[in-house]
Parts: sequence; structure tokens; C-alpha cells
Amino acid sequence: MPDPENPPKESGRIKKNDWLLIGIPWIIIQIILLKIQGINQQGESVKYILAADRWINGDRNPDLYNLFYSGYISIHVILKSLGLPPGSMYIIQLIFSGLATYFFTKILTYFLHSRIAILCGAILFATCYIIQSWVSFLYTDSIFSSLLVMETYFLLTEEKSRRNKWIFWVLLVILPLFRPVGFLALPTACLYWITISPRTNKYKLLFCFGYLFLICFVVFLTFTNSRYFYYMHSYHNIRANVICGYPDDLSKFQVVPFQDGMSVFQYLFSNPGMTLRLFLARFYKVFSMGRPYFSPGHNLLLFISTTIYYVTAIIGTVVIFRSALKKLYFILAGVLLFSIPMILFCVEWTDRFSLPVICYILLLSSIGMERILFKLKSKN
Repeated sequence: MPDPENPPKESGRIKKNDWLLIGIPWIIIQIILLKIQGINQQGESVKYILAADRWINGDRNPDLYNLFYSGYISIHVILKSLGLPPGSMYIIQLIFSGLATYFFTKILTYFLHSRIAILCGAILFATCYIIQSWVSFLYTDSIFSSLLVMETYFLLTEEKSRRNKWIFWVLLVILPLFRPVGFLALPTACLYWITISPRTNKYKLLFCFGYLFLICFVVFLTFTNSRYFYYMHSYHNIRANVICGYPDDLSKFQVVPFQDGMSVFQYLFSNPGMTLRLFLARFYKVFSMGRPYFSPGHNLLLFISTTIYYVTAIIGTVVIFRSALKKLYFILAGVLLFSIPMILFCVEWTDRFSLPVICYILLLSSIGMERILFKLKSKN
């Protein structure tokens, strides 16, 4: 592993031909997934397409709920203004997926010495079914996770140039406008700055805390004024649903039944045994992505791929702690922080809310793979 205080230079690490080894698998999986899935404009995508239509047609009444998706909706508005169909958003998401693969590879050059480990980690990301399968769905998840990867790269390189600094701050500010959980990138960045030098980065920390407070205030207003947020999240906690809308048997651990006038917090606090099991089950399901309603082949694909990711990620985590690589603690924070919303509310039906977690997991996996390669090489 490189010295955390003096990260190695990128020059000479990745050769031009290496980009073909990374790019070709990415292109192949995109073609396969597009062939199998097509461009999905149904489900939640309809909400964003209709919001863009209303904006174009002059209905521009502000909606706090849509504020947290305004970045994504605005792209739809631009495409519609250019006379392009909603399906053209797929091209945008494909471009961002390609950029995310590029910047993910660049991130690895700051963590790893081994060119082979960098290539393996980059190919793992480029071919990750969990991430790439959402590129052809016109939901916010694909483009959000791509922006998160790009933000992580520019977080690490913001001091290298004025351009990098501007790009980083723009990405950090707009992330919550693509998904509400984008605000979690703020404490993740803060941890990184604290491990470097809290005194040098004090103004960055102050700005992030101020922006975080503003977002939390807007989220509070959204929860209290939006029936969607209040009803859905309260409902799933009252019913002890681990997966949104999917019945579970945890209600048998209920001690105090929910009654009118009781808040969700009171209900959960009054049933500690059920609440603990509920939150632990959700945390487990953040990482265990198989579902009883998926096909056996689908579950097998998820089991094999996630086993590789998690085993190597655990090794990477051990490397970070044993080597005291404090500058990389933010990766671990990213895994935990982006798991919290799913623990508090519910795990999404088709795993798409786990995409940010998987991005950080794959960074840990790459670190773990380098350690495995180092051990194998030292034995020969």
C-alpha cells in the first residue's frame, strides 16, 4: 500500500492499452444489459418525465419533494427542450457510467501500487452487475452513483488545480439534488479532511456543516408536509417491513401495539426487541441482495459476485486498520453512512438504493485484491 501521507504519482501506472482492457468489458456488459433489459421508462421514471413535462408546459410550482430530484429532472427538461425523447436520457446515463468507470480507475491509482490490482479493481467496477444494470433504467440511481464516484475522485485531487477544486465543490453541492441521500457525501468528505488536517480545512468543514444543516431543515419540512414521505416510511416501520412493501414476521416480537396518536419513534422505542431485529435485518439486507422473489439464476449471480466483493473488501478493511491508513477511513464511513437510510426506513425492493454502498465496497475490494496479489507474489 502507498504511504497515505505521500500518495504515489499516477504517471506510468496505467498504460494506454490498459484502458482497452477496462473499456471493452464495460462496453460488452452495456450491450448485453441493453439487449436483455432495454431502456426502462416505466415505474419511478414516469414521475421524473412528467415533472419535466409540467415544467416545459409552464407548471412550475415548487415542490419540496421534487427539490431532491431537481438535478435529474432538469436534465430531462433540457433534453425535452432540445426536442429529444425521454429515452435519450439513457445516453446521458451511459456517458456518466463511462466517466464513473474512468474516475474509479483514477481513484485506484492513488490507493494502490500494483498495476494488476488497479486493472482488476477497475474491471470489477466496469462489470459490476449491481451497478451497471441500472444504467438503462431512467431512475436517478445510476447517474447518482456515477456522480458520487466522480465527487470522490475530485475530493482526493481538489488541491491539485483550481479546476479540480471547482468541479469538486459543484459535485458536492448538487449531489443532494439527484437523490436526498446525497447529503451523506458531506460528512464523508468532512472525515477525509479531518484525517488530513482539521485546522487547514476548517473553512471547508464549516461550509459543509452549514450546508448539511440547511439540507436537514428542508428534509424536515419535506417529511412534515409530504404525505409520501410521512405515510410510506411510517407505514414500513409500523409493519416491521425489512424490504419495502414485503411482509416480514418480525411483528411477532411486538410488545406494545401501535395506536392512534403514537409517533413512530414512540412505537419503535416501546418495542426494543422488534426494533433491534428490524434494524439488524435491514442492515444485513443492504449487503445480502438475494430476494425470494428473484429467479434462482439472478440470486446465484448476486451471490457469486457479492461474495467476491465482500471477501476482498473485508481484507481491504483489515489492511486499512492494520496499516493505520487514516486517509482511507472515509471509504469505510461511506459504506456505513449510505447504509443508514435503508436501516431507518426500509431496504428497497430491487437493491438499487445499495448502489452507493457498493461503490465504496469496490474500493475496499481493490485494496484487498492488492494485498492478496502481494501475498501470492511473496510466496513465489
